[in-house]
Amino acid sequence: MKKIASAAVLAAFAASSSQASFFKDLVDSVQKTAEDTARQVVIDTTAQMVRDMIIGYTTVQTKTDKEVADEYARDNDGNLPVNTRLSSYRTEIQPGTAVSPGTEVRVKSWIEVIPGTSGDRARIEERLTIWDNDDNTIALKSMTKQAGKKSGKGGAFNGEFSFTLPEGLPQGYIRSART
Repeated sequence: MKKIASAAVLAAFAASSSQASFFKDLVDSVQKTAEDTARQVVIDTTAQMVRDMIIGYTTVQTKTDKEVADEYARDNDGNLPVNTRLSSYRTEIQPGTAVSPGTEVRVKSWIEVIPGTSGDRARIEERLTIWDNDDNTIALKSMTKQAGKKSGKGGAFNGEFSFTLPEGLPQGYIRSART
C-alpha cells in the first residue's frame, strides 16, 4: 500500500510540475505575442505618420547655363564637354542628423550642371526618399521634383526639401533620408 501511495504522490508531483511548466510556457507565449503585436502596431502607425507628412520643395536658379558654361570653359582651356553633365551636387540636412519630432527638417542642395556642346537638354530633378529604420529597402515616402524648370541645358540651382517630423514619432525612427 505504501508503494501505491508513494507512486500516487510521485505521479501527482510530476503532473503538477508539467502543468506548471505548461502554464508558464502559455503565459510566456501570450506575453511575447502581446509585445510583438504592440511593437507592430507602433511600427505601422509610425510608418503611416511618415507617409502622411507633407514635404515642401523650393528651387532657385543661381546661375544661368551660360554663366556655368563660361566658368567651366575658363577653367578648361576654353572647352566644354560634348554631353551635358552634372559637375557638382552637395546636400546638407539642417538642423543636423539628430532631429526631434515636431522639428522642421530642411534638406538643402546645391546643384551645378554644365551644358554640353551637343545642345542636348538635361532633365534636372531631385528625389528625396525617407527609408524605414528597421528595413532600409522599404521606402516610407519619396518625392521627386524638377530643379531646373527654366533651363533645360544647365546652370546652378539651390533646392530645398522641408518637412516637420510628426509629433509622437519614436526617437531614432528615421535614420536615413537620401537625395
